[in-house]
Amino acid sequence: MKLQIKSRKQQKEVSLFGGRLLENKPIAGDPLYSNLIYWANVEALEEGTFPMHPHEGIEILTFVFEGGLEHFDTASNAWTPLNADAVQHIKAGSGIQHSEKYLKGSRAFQIWFNPDYSKSLKKNPYYKDYPAQLFNWVKEGELEVKSYVGKGSPIQTDASGISVKRYKIPAGQHSFNLDANSFHSLYVMEGEINIMGSDMRKDSFTKVSGITKIDLIAKSKSELFILKSPIDSGYDNEG
Repeated sequence: MKLQIKSRKQQKEVSLFGGRLLENKPIAGDPLYSNLIYWANVEALEEGTFPMHPHEGIEILTFVFEGGLEHFDTASNAWTPLNADAVQHIKAGSGIQHSEKYLKGSRAFQIWFNPDYSKSLKKNPYYKDYPAQLFNWVKEGELEVKSYVGKGSPIQTDASGISVKRYKIPAGQHSFNLDANSFHSLYVMEGEINIMGSDMRKDSFTKVSGITKIDLIAKSKSELFILKSPIDSGYDNEG
């Protein structure tokens, strides 16, 4: 199986607010798959604020890895700080407006999902912060794993079949068991790995589906973010 690797240079890059914020978007420009509809790696070279803007129907997860952000939305009607290693969860429902201020030196993933628009558009908007202390590194063999979303994790999504984990991987050979009925979207956060014969460096991305295992070699101590989503979400209105 030959993987299609997207390096950072091959991803859509956007400079915002005069270069204060940079975004690379690993799935932009590709056909949508699963119930995953948007993904941005946001880096704040300086403080930068997204002004108030609306969303409806979608479900949003923001994973803060470094620095922090402040968030205002019409569901909570307050500015709320979000520190490193915390996660923000929004169900836009029938409609929500929000603003985000990224602090200098911050890095975050913002990922959007389709939670079944035929149902979500009829629900009240919802917003919740999950603080860093809810997400702990757990040793699994040679790996360290932090579980954000899915069975046994703090966050459950309306979007079906979502699981999100982050791995610290020591140098050497490793195997990951997968669900053949799901897409697994892989983003290298740090280091360099070789997956099934294909090299991936920091900020590179790929996805796999229909297989039960991948083998990889970490060429150095690395971090890997894996998002699992269904091949068939079960919605009548996919896409």
